[in-house]
Amino acid sequence: MKSSTLLFTLTTCISSTLAQSGQATTTRYYDGLKGACGCGPATGNSMFSWQSSIGTGIYTAAVSQALYDTGGLSWCGAGCGKCYQLTSTGSAPCSSCGTGGASGQSIIVMATNLCPNSGNAQWCASVGGTNDYGFEYHFDIMAQSEVLGDNPVVDFEEVTCPSAALTDYAQCQCA
Repeated sequence: MKSSTLLFTLTTCISSTLAQSGQATTTRYYDGLKGACGCGPATGNSMFSWQSSIGTGIYTAAVSQALYDTGGLSWCGAGCGKCYQLTSTGSAPCSSCGTGGASGQSIIVMATNLCPNSGNAQWCASVGGTNDYGFEYHFDIMAQSEVLGDNPVVDFEEVTCPSAALTDYAQCQCA
């Protein structure tokens, strides 16, 4: 009994500390809404102004279900408030869906919204699946103009959130 409890506890600790990384597709959007992590006033659906740019090189993003919450939640998923460094590979996922961008350019994004598979299957895969371009992960960056280029594929890794992002995220309903 004690050894199975110890093994379960050890497994839980190890899996919760493993950072996610890989390759992902990117797009950008700007809808002015608070999103699935509740980053807006308690009443209404408008977003906090910081969501469009936390600081130089720091943005927010809607992330695919595998990054947002593998259990299928659509509000306050386990991925809310996590940060990722995205580094452009310079290439777009296909010849007709963007031009890519400058290889090696990096930004940090904080997950503040879900890019659901329903209605977005081209870009946002369901858990365990891939999007139309063969990628399991996707970041839809909240920005009014291009960031990293035009829909580049990125290498990503989970990182510690910058203090400005943590301070801003503390205002969100899912924090």
